[in-house]
Amino acid sequence: MRKTLSQPTYYHHVEHLKEQQGSKKTLWASLLITLFFTIVEVVGGILSNSLALLSDSAHMLSDVLALGLSMIAIYFAAKAPTARYTFGYLRLEILAALLNGLALVVIALGICYEGIMRILHPQTVDVKLMLTISLIGLVVNIVLTIILARSLKGEDNINVQSALWHFIGDLLNSVGVIVAVVVIYFTHWVLIDPILSILISLIIFRGGYKIVKNAWDILMAKVPDELDTDEIITRMKEHPNVLDVHEFHLSAITTGHYTLSAHVVVDNRNDAENYQVINELAAMLERDYKLDHTTLQLEHLKANHLDDPYFEQIK
Repeated sequence: MRKTLSQPTYYHHVEHLKEQQGSKKTLWASLLITLFFTIVEVVGGILSNSLALLSDSAHMLSDVLALGLSMIAIYFAAKAPTARYTFGYLRLEILAALLNGLALVVIALGICYEGIMRILHPQTVDVKLMLTISLIGLVVNIVLTIILARSLKGEDNINVQSALWHFIGDLLNSVGVIVAVVVIYFTHWVLIDPILSILISLIIFRGGYKIVKNAWDILMAKVPDELDTDEIITRMKEHPNVLDVHEFHLSAITTGHYTLSAHVVVDNRNDAENYQVINELAAMLERDYKLDHTTLQLEHLKANHLDDPYFEQIK
């Protein structure tokens, strides 16, 4: 009869979950504020016939979807691992961030296309309504950007980071709309509206690309930028009883959660001393590199038949 484990914590010494209360509160507040202002901007953009406002409202709508997706990811990231998902649901926040980043890229391309069409076919806009909506949007986006920036300092979360980029784009769009209003009011040059929208779309594209790249690096098991594999392997080999380190793998499960596995060749002492070497290496990795999830496999020269010329040389 197959035995099942009802308590996942029995087979994990490191918790594969993230309790992110600060991020949850931040994203909930941002979601409600954004949802309200999205409705305001959609109505204002249609009534004023402003591409800048409509592009901003489209971006705000993507923010609502992105924040909702981020909330789902954070909720699942807090769930304990199971027998099937032994790392828990931490990777879900990376998938959510990837989708959010891709949404930013698509929105930026869409705004750029509409801007080009407006340059080819200029349209009149309601300047006063544009100014009213954009001023409200500026205040809203400043508040949201500050809230998210402060939250990111407290908790490293790629979804909060992607939400922050969304609102930085919104903030720039609001500034761009105000600039467009001023220029149109004094010069009647309506092309400034689509031109500024195109410039802002490029900034939004850059933010989306950065989020996609960060998420892609984690999904592809890239070594985190702040860690150096050669340095870590060298430090491990400096232990007097370590002959070699190979099958070395270092990657991130999600932001701030790293995992390392390696085979460690030790000299042929007794088992107790060899396992003490492993404990000392694990302690060093956690102390100096914040790597608290390490899997180190012992190998002996004779027991593992490591008798090739290389290992003979390092004995």
